[in-house]
This record gives sequence, structure tokens and C-alpha cells, in this order.
Amino acid sequence: MFPGQEDGEWEPRRIRTKSAPTTNGTRGDIEMTDAPNGGQATNGNQTNGIKSLEVFEEDPDSTEGAVYPLQDGRIVNYTCFLALLSHIYNTLSPPFHTPVLIISQPVWSARDKEHITRFFFEVFNIPALAIMDAAVAACYAYSTPNALVIDIGQGKCDVTAVSDYLVNHWGRGTAVTTGGGEAMTLRLVESLAPRGLDRAACEQIKKSNICEILASSSDIPKPSPIETVNPAAVASTGALSSGPEAKEADGLAPGNAPRGPGEGTEVGEEGNAGEQDDEEGVLDVASIVARGNASEFLAKREKEKLDRLAAKKGTSLDTTRPLKLKNSEKEYVPFEVEEYVQMESNGATHSNLQKRKKTVEVGVERFMVAEPPLDSMDGVIDAIASTAHKVVQNVLDVPKRAELWDSIIILGNGSKVRGLVPGLLATLSSKYILSPSNSTIFTSELPSNLSTPLPTGGTNTPLGPPSHPMGHPAAHGVNPLLVAATHANQNPQSQSLQVPGADPSQGIQQQHSHRGHNQTPLSFKTVKAPEYLPEWKHPSVSGMEDAAFLGAQVAAKVVFVVDQGISKGFLTRSDYNELGPTAIHDYSLE
Repeated sequence: MFPGQEDGEWEPRRIRTKSAPTTNGTRGDIEMTDAPNGGQATNGNQTNGIKSLEVFEEDPDSTEGAVYPLQDGRIVNYTCFLALLSHIYNTLSPPFHTPVLIISQPVWSARDKEHITRFFFEVFNIPALAIMDAAVAACYAYSTPNALVIDIGQGKCDVTAVSDYLVNHWGRGTAVTTGGGEAMTLRLVESLAPRGLDRAACEQIKKSNICEILASSSDIPKPSPIETVNPAAVASTGALSSGPEAKEADGLAPGNAPRGPGEGTEVGEEGNAGEQDDEEGVLDVASIVARGNASEFLAKREKEKLDRLAAKKGTSLDTTRPLKLKNSEKEYVPFEVEEYVQMESNGATHSNLQKRKKTVEVGVERFMVAEPPLDSMDGVIDAIASTAHKVVQNVLDVPKRAELWDSIIILGNGSKVRGLVPGLLATLSSKYILSPSNSTIFTSELPSNLSTPLPTGGTNTPLGPPSHPMGHPAAHGVNPLLVAATHANQNPQSQSLQVPGADPSQGIQQQHSHRGHNQTPLSFKTVKAPEYLPEWKHPSVSGMEDAAFLGAQVAAKVVFVVDQGISKGFLTRSDYNELGPTAIHDYSLE
């Protein structure tokens, strides 16, 4: 939003002023005779009989002086934020008595939601209002009640664990600034600033297809000489290139081969080759066009011509063109950067901006958006992975943790960077995954007087109370990850331990607290995107990075149409008039 002409007013686009020169008396409709100061306009200048009138116009491309009411999801300017909501509501122009569903950010406080509730009920007179958490909306979009939602925005990343469509607020990762898209842009600026590229250019590179996060096993491309074949030289002289160092397929300079006839000469072997050469220029164009395979026919004819040329020379001519390299295999790629410059005419600089494109070469820095910056130890992917692990470990319902790891939803415009989702899953697997088959890596941590635990229950597995005073199975020095991994497949009844000091005859037992599939993840999987709305299947229209909006559409129909207030999913006007804006906390979907 942009500040208006008066304090407290906001405009959705930047309004700028410019002077429009008019000749005095030429246009009587703009001559202000009733104005003070002798009938002269106060908002214009007059020089040699020419008036300058001040004109207001919108500049949709400029962001100069823009005010952003939301920063990292937090509301930092209430008047500007409410003006933004008014602009959106008036643009949509919903019919009268239409309920409203608001998608809230994880960092919004109770006071923020109360302000929004009061604003909508008292300004727009809506019949009902519902506030839904963004993570819950993503679960509605993917039609899954349990999910680990990773929302990568511009300046922050939110990681939320949702169980049965309820948000686990304990240990929730909100506004992680080191895991947002802005951190990737700053990493590009840090790498490409010596090449003369500013932040705007780095932002365009990050959003393009040349920016990619490579897998840890992939190597950064290195420069390598590429031998190019000149098609014109091959077709005319048989040379593989042109210039003073041109060579033919046999390694000799053009014209140095013996005249012939014979194998390996310029003339080649005697035969009916001359007749074929005479017929090369004759083409039945009508039949070729009628068959509709002109390109294939010409390519085949060119190949036959090169084969005959190679047969004359007595050598095998490799005319295969070099394969097109992938983006991850190129060291440098060209990229067009759009920039706005001030217009100049007759040596004078105007305030109007003009779009200009220039081509720059971007090197391997485009692969380093997720690398740690110089003043930090963790990159973007590392910050997101560690936050996700902490969030799942803070889920109180321990059996739900494995299901959360197998139901990961990654959304947000920051996730559109190529290779980010596979890189995040690979980082999670390399850092936190532990399967029972890998439990032998901890055997070196066992004391020498203890035997190695078996991966499954057997005769050597202790079932009674331990002989040492500590009853906890991991208190004798064994790594708890080893205990969790080796007891993952055991029967829960065999994992029960007697309480130390208790009478065994009373049958009082204590359930084993370590479960392999609960303490450590065994796999990481993402939720399959839904297919019930075809327009969301085309990335050119809209991708699943905006799944919260899709979930809002689904939830609005469920809450307002199907449920109709039975589950108290929205706050009605009668309830608002009776209870006030604080009642939204009892009706919010989060």
C-alpha cells in the first residue's frame, strides 16, 4: 500500500504527480478564473503565457514509497493492514450477507484476531466470520488430518504439526527467518555482487529456471572444452570446422588429400556416385509437402549425402551433434535481467521509468542459494530441517510422530526453487533417519562388559529388572538411539519392565518408554497432491505452493454450507453482538 494525500489514507497503487503544460486561453475548460491571486491557478506555474497544470496518475510498476503492513507474518501497521483488507474486499465485491473466512498466520496474537473480527463485523456488516490457521487450511487442501506443514514464504518459514486437524502449538516453529526466500536472495547477492548484480537482479535469478539446488552427491560443473562441428564446412568440404586450423575427418587440412580416384582420395572410388550427385538437386517438392514429412526427408537426405562423402574419403565421419547439456551441467548460462531506468530526452532526465533488458552471464553461484552464508553455519535447508525435527519431537502424542514424518506438506512460494523439496528430504534422511538395520553403528559405544543387544527379542534380551540401581534401560551408557532402533520390532508386552523395588507377585509393571518408530523417524514422505480440482494441476495457472487458498475454498464450503454452525466453526453476528470480539477464540478453526 502507498500513503494517500491525507494522513491515514492509503492507495493500492503509487500516485505520482506530473506537470502538463497548457497554453493560456487555448483550453478554457482548465483555466481557473475563480482562483485567488488574480485569477491564476495555485497548483500551476505560468511562464511566458504557458501554464503548468499538476496532474495525478497511477504508476503500477513502481514500488517507491510502498508500505508493507505484514513483515514476516506479523502485523506491523494496523491502519495500512485494514486498508489492504478493505481493498481486497471491495475488489472481490461479494454479495450482501456473505460470510468471510480469514486465513491467519501462526504469529498472529489473540489481540490481532480480535481487531480483525471487530473490523469485519462493524465495517462490512457480515453475517458470519471464521478464522482458520494456514497450516490447517493446507491439510484441508490435501485432505489429510495429520501432516507436518512446512510453509516457506518470502522472509520466513513456518513449520507446524497438525494432528486430527488441530494445531500442536507446543514447540511450533514460527517465523524462522533463516529458512525463507529472502535468505536465498541474500545468499545470491553475496555471491553475485562482485559481478555487478544488485538485489533486484538476484531476485529474478532466484525465480528463474537457472537457479537450482543440486543434490549433495552432484558435483558443481567445471569448464570443459567443447568441440563444435561446422555444418556448412562438413556439407561443402567435409571439414569439421572452419578457419585457418580447419581439418577434415581424416585429420588433414582441406585440399591435402590425393586427387584419386581410389579409397581415401578426394574423388573417391569410381562407380555410379557421379550419377547420384547429379540427381541431388532434383526434389519432388509437391510429393514431399503432400506427405507432410519435409523435415524428416531433408534430414535423411543430408545424412545420406554425408555418408557418401565419408565413403569417398574412406573414413567414418561422425556427424552427431553434441548433446544438449542440462542446467546442472553448465558452468555459465545467459540470463536476461529486467531493470527500470529513468528516461532521458534532450539531455534532461525525467521522473518516468523505462523498462530495459540486459543479458548477463551467471556462473555456478546460481547453485549456492541454499549454502550457508559467510557469517553462519547453517543454510536454508539445514535451518528448515532442524526446525522440522524439533517440531515433531515436541508433539505430545508420541505415536503420531511417525505418521507426521510420512505426511509432509511443503508449500509457499519459496518452495518453487528447483531442487529445494528433494534437497530438504535428502537432508532430513541424512541427518535424522535411523532404521533398525543401522543399529550396529552404535556397538562401539557399548561397555566391554556388556553384550551387544539383538535387533529382535531373544534369549539374550533381559526381560527382568536390571541388576544396576538405575531402572532406565539407557542409563547404563548405551546410546538411546540404539535402544530405540533395536526394540522397534519387539512385541510391546516383551518391552515391559518391572518397577525396581516392587513385589513381582503384585504384577506391577512399567511400560517401556522407548519405541523405535516413535523416537526416531524411519522414513520421510510427502503427501500426494489432490486431483479433484483440475485447475490446480497446471503449474502455469497455479501450483500447490498456494495450497492454503485451495484449503480455504474447501473449508469454507464445509464450515458454512455443510456444517452450518453445528460444530461452532464460525462466529455469527448474534453471537458477536452478545459476546463481543473475544468470542472468536471459541469459534476459530485452529
